[in-house]
Amino acid sequence: MIEKIRTLMLLIAISVLGYGGYIFLSSFQVTSENIDVKLDEDGLDIKIENFKVKHENSGRQDWELKADLAQVNQKKETTKLNNVEYIFVNNEMREFKVHADFGTLMNKTNDLDLEGNVKMLIETEILKEQFANDSISKRNLKSANR
Repeated sequence: MIEKIRTLMLLIAISVLGYGGYIFLSSFQVTSENIDVKLDEDGLDIKIENFKVKHENSGRQDWELKADLAQVNQKKETTKLNNVEYIFVNNEMREFKVHADFGTLMNKTNDLDLEGNVKMLIETEILKEQFANDSISKRNLKSANR
């Protein structure tokens, strides 16, 4: 009788753990539905929606590349991007953001060509410092020429 109760309790515990694992894992979003893979005579072509790549160096983010749609062409070794956002973080932890309608990423060299309504956003502090440094160096030049 005790063996049957132990077995029943073990089955109940396994069922509860299984159900808890199912609930836990079902809360994650699956990204595989946003990836389309096609194989043709030219090679493997991949389309990725909500494309996002981050590059970090020693735990510090160097840059981040986002796009609504990325189309990887294995034969040409390029990635075509739609609605591109590129974020660069310099050594002083200041962000430079560049937005464009289209872009082409060279897969081997990581060169990025942007086209269509290219906009660059930077912090105003950077401009203030640059103008201040320029005016100081101009004053120093004028006083040195006297």
